[in-house]
Amino acid sequence: MRTEIDITKEELIEKINYDLQWEYAAAIQYIQHQSIISGAQYNNIRDELAIHVNEEIQHAIQLADQIDYLGGEPEIKVEEIKTSNDPKEMLKQDLQGEREAIERYKKRIKQSKSLDEYATAETIKNILVTEQEHEMDLMDALNL
Repeated sequence: MRTEIDITKEELIEKINYDLQWEYAAAIQYIQHQSIISGAQYNNIRDELAIHVNEEIQHAIQLADQIDYLGGEPEIKVEEIKTSNDPKEMLKQDLQGEREAIERYKKRIKQSKSLDEYATAETIKNILVTEQEHEMDLMDALNL
């Protein structure tokens, strides 16, 4: 029986392209949230969200480079962007996105290693570390 770790290189490229679409969406969502979030209690997280934007763009570049390295073509599609006028809801949306990314990247690392694509696994591991830092920032801002 085939598991989610047993994939072909073409399937890995497809899955990383899917991740790339979510990185594009995360960057756009963070830009929008960072720009409109207001209230004195959100000053620190607003600055942090601006940093998250740049890190998500770097993730997109790194994923695109790995897709190219693996013989694929990076996607230009963007996944769903969530918006709200409520600051707390914005942060919850961002937190949900980070948690979903963390789960995807844990799988992607295993899948890359199963194909002996250790450089790809290492690149994704580094992205994962940053996504977990984003999760911690958002949890702190939400007092979770």
